[in-house]
Amino acid sequence: MLGVYGIKVCEKITVLFIAMIFGYIAGKSKILDGRSTKALSGLLAYITNPCLIVASLQAAPESSVIVLAGKVFIMSMIIHAAMIFVSKFAFIHVKDAKQRSVYSFALMYMNCGYMGYPIMQAIFPDYGLLYGVVYTIPFNLFTWTHGVALMNTGEKQKTDYKKIFLNPGILSTILGALLFVSGIRFPIVITEGIDMVGGMTFPLSMIIIGSLMSEIKFADMFKNVKILLFSFIKLVLVPLAMLGICLLAGSSFDFTLSIVCVTMCASPAAANTAVLAEVYDSDSTLAAKLVGVSTLFCLITMPALLILAENLLK
Repeated sequence: MLGVYGIKVCEKITVLFIAMIFGYIAGKSKILDGRSTKALSGLLAYITNPCLIVASLQAAPESSVIVLAGKVFIMSMIIHAAMIFVSKFAFIHVKDAKQRSVYSFALMYMNCGYMGYPIMQAIFPDYGLLYGVVYTIPFNLFTWTHGVALMNTGEKQKTDYKKIFLNPGILSTILGALLFVSGIRFPIVITEGIDMVGGMTFPLSMIIIGSLMSEIKFADMFKNVKILLFSFIKLVLVPLAMLGICLLAGSSFDFTLSIVCVTMCASPAAANTAVLAEVYDSDSTLAAKLVGVSTLFCLITMPALLILAENLLK
């Protein structure tokens, strides 16, 4: 049965897909090329997404919401730690070290920000974005430590641990968290300005993804058994496993907590997969394909899984 959450997810996925189509058209028509897409990615990473994070942490929720946010953080830590072992053995049969690292990274790290945030906001309008931001704190910590080490197979560069704390995602989260805990709130006019800029994150991210996907030959990828297998594991088996854990946990798992975890686990490969593969001289072509294909497929699998989750968990 298509419940309330299922309808909201389908509507939001459709909106995101439309934005992605415009990005695809812009890429195909050369309105956006590699240079301009890179510039937009910088705007997204350094301006709009940090504003989105800070704005979401300007809320003044009830104590029950804060407690639930703490549970989301703990579950995110557990999920990321568990996925280290899953990703390590899932593609152990891949002989090429660079390809193996890309497959493992793409399996473990989800696009919980640019895909997860808007879905969370659609399902839980009041505090969904807050839960999403809290979930991505461990994501950032693991990405810039384990993730970098995983991609750095060729030892082209040493792991720069300063990036753990100096990347905009972490800095904006720390700033937002400090303001949140201290009870400091910006004047309304400033909050609205930050929120307006942060609101550009979702459409901008979809346009960028659509532009990147315009450079991919999907006909070739759909013939690649490894990529299709990866997509099945990533978008079906992993979220189904998370859903199974939530069902087994029963009453000890709050419904909202379960939906948050399933949503994030159902997200496609993180955009950072392609970025870090390029930086650390890994297989960036494969990385781009995994991000593109998993993003395309998730437009179908994510709504289906969340509809299933809503019906089974209620």
